[in-house]
Amino acid sequence: MEHIYTVIFLVGVIYTVVTFLIGGLFEAIHLDGHIDTHGSEPTFTVLPLKPITIVSFITVFGGVGIMGNYYKLNELYTFVLAIVLGGIVSFALYRCIVLPLYKAQNTSAVPQNTLIGIKAVVISPILENGFGVISYVVNGSKYNAPAQHINKKSVLQGENVIIYEIKDTIFYVQPLNE
Repeated sequence: MEHIYTVIFLVGVIYTVVTFLIGGLFEAIHLDGHIDTHGSEPTFTVLPLKPITIVSFITVFGGVGIMGNYYKLNELYTFVLAIVLGGIVSFALYRCIVLPLYKAQNTSAVPQNTLIGIKAVVISPILENGFGVISYVVNGSKYNAPAQHINKKSVLQGENVIIYEIKDTIFYVQPLNE
């Protein structure tokens, strides 16, 4: 059983170290992405099975198992203690770190109806009877969205517009000078 605890512990530690190093590497070379979703996709889940909670459980479970074997505790007692302590640590991480981060992430989302009337800038020309791309700022975050003139006219790049309406993730805009 000691070998099983050791393997489980090492898997947790190696996963943690590798994800930390890869995350640091991507940040150091500024390799990151951003996906804007302007629909009604649910982004908050209550399920506590997240990678951080699973990895913390298996790491603590393996570590407690190794220590139980080292101190020559009963195998059943060690197994139960490892499960209980792994569960406590995972639950604490979920409640104190994961949930607050998800809640903070969701509070930055803005309902589309509140975007009506805000200023935006055309970053890709809006073609006559066609589409372009606008950029707008909400709560300090910059977003891009596909756009069309409300009367299907063309709008030049760099022109300031007002968001007039949003239908099916298309932003209908009107230039400020109209």
